Amino acid sequence: MNTQFFEEYQTQLLDWQKKFFSTWMESLPKGTAEIKLTDTFETSLKLQEEMVKSYLEAQEKSATMMIDAQKQFWDNYFQALRQQPVPAN
Repeated sequence: MNTQFFEEYQTQLLDWQKKFFSTWMESLPKGTAEIKLTDTFETSLKLQEEMVKSYLEAQEKSATMMIDAQKQFWDNYFQALRQQPVPAN
């Protein structure tokens, strides 16, 4: 297998990433050039945590609603069967 092609691809990809990042940094206002990565990381982490909590709460409510609906269905089913007249032999 030709590894030169793979190495050239990796080099081009790295160059593209560098150009993209430097263009992005140049487009930011000059006052924000010093980005506090710890603050950004913490904010991102908090957002992810909130999203996961919301998702789990929604799953919990959905599961509870489904179980309640199944209980109601079976309660109504057995109640309806009890109200049917028993055939005499």
